[in-house]
Amino acid sequence: MKVQFVYNGAENLGIECLSSFLKSNGHVTALLFDPAIFSGDQLINNKWLSRICSIDDLIVKRIADEKPDIIAFSCFTGNYRWCLSIAEKIKRVSQIPIIFGGVHVTAVPSEVLSNACVDYIVIGEGEYALLELVQYLENGKEKKLSEISNLGYKQDGKLYLNNVRAYIKDLDSLPFPDKELFYNKVSLFAEHYYIMTSRGCPFNCTYCSNNLYHSTYASEKNQLRRRSPDNVIDELKIAKLMWHPKLIKFADDVFSSSKEWLQKFIPLYKSEINIPFFCSVHPNTMTPEIAKLLKEGGCWFVTMGVQSGSERIRKEVFHRFGTNEQIVKAIACIKDAGMTISVDNIFGAPSETEVDLKSSLELYCRTKPDRILTFWLTYYPGTEIIKIALDKNELSQEDINNANKGFIGFTHESGSVNKDKKKMYQKYAVLFQLRSLVKNNQVYCFIANFLSYMPFKDILVKLVILLNGFKNNDVMVFNAIKYICAKKKIP
Repeated sequence: MKVQFVYNGAENLGIECLSSFLKSNGHVTALLFDPAIFSGDQLINNKWLSRICSIDDLIVKRIADEKPDIIAFSCFTGNYRWCLSIAEKIKRVSQIPIIFGGVHVTAVPSEVLSNACVDYIVIGEGEYALLELVQYLENGKEKKLSEISNLGYKQDGKLYLNNVRAYIKDLDSLPFPDKELFYNKVSLFAEHYYIMTSRGCPFNCTYCSNNLYHSTYASEKNQLRRRSPDNVIDELKIAKLMWHPKLIKFADDVFSSSKEWLQKFIPLYKSEINIPFFCSVHPNTMTPEIAKLLKEGGCWFVTMGVQSGSERIRKEVFHRFGTNEQIVKAIACIKDAGMTISVDNIFGAPSETEVDLKSSLELYCRTKPDRILTFWLTYYPGTEIIKIALDKNELSQEDINNANKGFIGFTHESGSVNKDKKKMYQKYAVLFQLRSLVKNNQVYCFIANFLSYMPFKDILVKLVILLNGFKNNDVMVFNAIKYICAKKKIP
């Protein structure tokens, strides 16, 4: 059968994994892709320009012309309304079965399945559920719908949600992601090869999608599963031969989670691949030994989630258990090893005050990271931080219902921050970004006093992000600009 994936934004590793799994079992896949030039998390986010550049009708026409057997959408909260809009338009011209999967579906399965344009949903890890559903739709003999774990379906006007099967333990048993699916649409993606060596996260931060998966798979003792070093190297050998990437992007939530794994992997990577790479780490896992390993392997850029310089916010609200001293030492390890360090900070935590923001600024002034990225907190459905915000009277049930329906801002632009506090956060966004650009304390204080009272702080923040990118020779910023310029109006 032919499964037609529909997606917007950027490369999606989950879709690539599903596609390769279906292909390895004899099915055909294709992708209709909307690059979403001026929407989502792009450097330029403009609703008017986004409407002008919309290719929604072209996507629907292509589906009507090509008549695939199944249509599959991968949904996160930010693109859920777009997925529904496309699915509704498809149903007006075709009765092809439509499947929704992804993190938003896992969070609110009944909400998603209740839409008339959605025929089936897949919850959690989707490889086996999607394959078994495709087999059912092809011949109806393999399994009954009620026997397919992780599946949601409709029958006689009722919604049914089946049990969730255990995690896939042996990640080496899965085929490598189907990179051609996206690379044939946007060849620029191949310059930065996107790969995961693991699934899951050893931590359980309240705002993160992993918090949802920890509760969905609560019976699982080990939330983190990792591929063998040899298996990862085999994939990268193929990538090096076929796509000639300039940079490897390890997309693991915490690439530094195991020193023992890195000790096996890094020598293989250095001898067999030897391409500069980028990864994400956690302050609690960073040591001088791990920093040295990463640098020796070719790592030049590291991102670290700090999220707040207030230990109270991190512990009580985010459930990130660690001290500021651990963060100071972790950043020092990375800088001493000769790598560029970028840290993430979340604005808008429930009960956050200016005292907490000043604590963050003090921490960044002390550690001087090369880049500080600020994000607005977004209350994603199914995450524990929603209950925390409810208890602190910072969310209403109406807010939660809106989030469940996908009426929510993107993290870079608006998120769920209290609008009364927006000016305060914009001020600190400028101060944080400036701190990573200007290292001299006297110069920083002079410029900060001047800029903090200027209007148009959102524009100032984006300008400083670009300046930081040029200063650090940040290929990700350059690639984002090239990506916007290279996108085509062909799905």
